[in-house]
Amino acid sequence: MEMTELTEELIESAEQRSAGQPYPQFVKNLKAIGVDNYEVKVKNHKRTYTSVNGEKLIIAGDLPEFECAETFELEAVKAAIKRTQDGMTDYPAFLREIGAAGIHTYVADLTGMKVIYQGPNSEYEYEELIPEV
Repeated sequence: MEMTELTEELIESAEQRSAGQPYPQFVKNLKAIGVDNYEVKVKNHKRTYTSVNGEKLIIAGDLPEFECAETFELEAVKAAIKRTQDGMTDYPAFLREIGAAGIHTYVADLTGMKVIYQGPNSEYEYEELIPEV
């Protein structure tokens, strides 16, 4: 695969091609442009994308900032994930819900096809597999 430099426009294009599609389609579009993983700061939506060749692209947060809870609530995290998978919440609401459940960061590992939701410290995390499309 030819390596393309990661740009904000390239990421936005992948987002637009995925609009209205299930999350695994977005993952497929990101992999197609050479993204290996990305990390999201839940409190403000700051994203760091890493390409398969190690290049990093940081995109500033574009949502109103809020405080994430310091108490990790696993069942609330799972419920928020299920609601967004079922199309019951939009992405900003999903971030607020997982933040209220104690998630501060999540990492989408596109090679390992999983999302790792991380709490206020490394003791607390939850992994969810990403289905293939």
